[in-house]
Amino acid sequence: MPSVFWFSNLKAGADGAAYERWVQHTDYRLAAGIECVEHYRVHRIAGPVEGDGGPHYDYIEVLEVTDIDEYRTALKESPAIQHILAEIGQFVDGVGSAWGMPIAPLGKER
Repeated sequence: MPSVFWFSNLKAGADGAAYERWVQHTDYRLAAGIECVEHYRVHRIAGPVEGDGGPHYDYIEVLEVTDIDEYRTALKESPAIQHILAEIGQFVDGVGSAWGMPIAPLGKER
């Protein structure tokens, strides 16, 4: 199952606690209604595991989707995603995205 990653930073002057409340009360609820999204979580980045430098982003959104092309279509056509996109911009700026396929452990290929 493909995974999608969205990387973002808080906008200058945006309240991180308000953004996280919006994620909990609005974003998760709307995302749960998007048919091709199997799992979705937003992660606040605390810092690097090793080294001194800071991360290049404040948040990572991690989604597991049934099909990347279905997700791309949903980005353009889903009313839930359009609602999310209309509101999320008050809190964060997107700094990048990626998608990929997990590498399954031997004996557990799907």
